[in-house]
Amino acid sequence: MSEIRKPDGNWRMAVAAAMLLAMTGLSAQAHHSASMFDGTKRIIFTGTVQKWVWANPHSWLYLRISRKDRPEEVWGFESGGTSMLIRAGWNAADIQIGDKVIVTAEPERTGQHLGLMEQVQLPNGRVLAGGGPPPGGLPGGPGPAAPVPYE
Repeated sequence: MSEIRKPDGNWRMAVAAAMLLAMTGLSAQAHHSASMFDGTKRIIFTGTVQKWVWANPHSWLYLRISRKDRPEEVWGFESGGTSMLIRAGWNAADIQIGDKVIVTAEPERTGQHLGLMEQVQLPNGRVLAGGGPPPGGLPGGPGPAAPVPYE
């Protein structure tokens, strides 16, 4: 009959190290926030897709935006990662360079040409949502005002 042995100290150390690594990963994810964006504002941007980066942890949409009597601007819009977008019905091929799209986003607080994308309307009229904050704002926040055009 074989002898039952108690786990040695190395086994306990390995379990403790694994638990520590797991907790570190969770805290690294938890620190990320959208605080750089103004959640009380929603702006509607109309432009031409310059670049579409389907990636983790965040996808990015870059638009060339023209306004009356002003130089063309390039804006970057952050959205969710690929798995979040797929669950919301997105596909990497939905957005193509050169597409004319309409983006609703929360602008970056300091005036940089960045935004947190809430939704994008494709040239065929299809609206993809779920890339950023939910319509109506984040729970517990004041919620954004009605969207206004970027002029």
